[in-house]
Amino acid sequence: MNRFKTMKRETMVNIVNGILSLIVLALSVEMFKAWTRQTGQLVQISTMFFLSSSVYRFIRAFLLRNNSRVDFIRDIIGGCLLLVGTILLPIAGDGSTNMTAVGILYFVSILVDRGASVIKDHRPLNVVINIMVIVALILLGQSVIVIVLVNIVHALREILGIAYSQMKMDIFWKVVRKTNAAEILFGMLLLIIAFSLVLPLLEDNIPDFTSALWYSFAIISTIGFGDVAAVSLLGRLLSAILGICGLVVVSVVMSIVVNFYNETKDLDD
Repeated sequence: MNRFKTMKRETMVNIVNGILSLIVLALSVEMFKAWTRQTGQLVQISTMFFLSSSVYRFIRAFLLRNNSRVDFIRDIIGGCLLLVGTILLPIAGDGSTNMTAVGILYFVSILVDRGASVIKDHRPLNVVINIMVIVALILLGQSVIVIVLVNIVHALREILGIAYSQMKMDIFWKVVRKTNAAEILFGMLLLIIAFSLVLPLLEDNIPDFTSALWYSFAIISTIGFGDVAAVSLLGRLLSAILGICGLVVVSVVMSIVVNFYNETKDLDD
């Protein structure tokens, strides 16, 4: 019963996080449009963005209040900083001084996030990544475009995390090593690159390496977008080879990985 309640709570948290992350992402995109096209709505959209981000932090703090004290404190501090920014933005207008203050508030909220990440995960790689993020933000400054890009990346990361929240990545990588899937996927990557180097020599409508890389990916992943097509005999022959390799990898290797993953997950549970 307790496990069921925990799963139900996690599902509710994921749903709320997903909806709020989409709202923040949509407002970030609108901020980018307003900034690049000079529509005169930057302040209004930024105010909505800061307000929604603040509400997002407070709701997440409430939902996760029993899970982690570090996350709770992080979200409360971040929500308060963003709420102050929400109040300052209408007052600031287009004034550079107040806009800089708002940017600094948001920058401090990012510092709080990165600090919380380091406190929760002391691994050297995580510490180095967080330090690199902070240094990059310091070098880039607290401009509007930096805020927008950071939030687009952050929202996409949150959505990806929710999408794969039920996948235990440690088990997945264990299965990849056990089934030699890593070597097979690496061989497929080499095949894509090799064919992408050759195809521009054979096909007039595949002019460069990047176009060939996109075409090879579409073939070997069995997606087949249809925007690029091989017309020569040798080009079609290479495409057929890629397609066969894609069928083997996707249908056979992936099914083996999924089966091993389910078995290993059941054993761990």
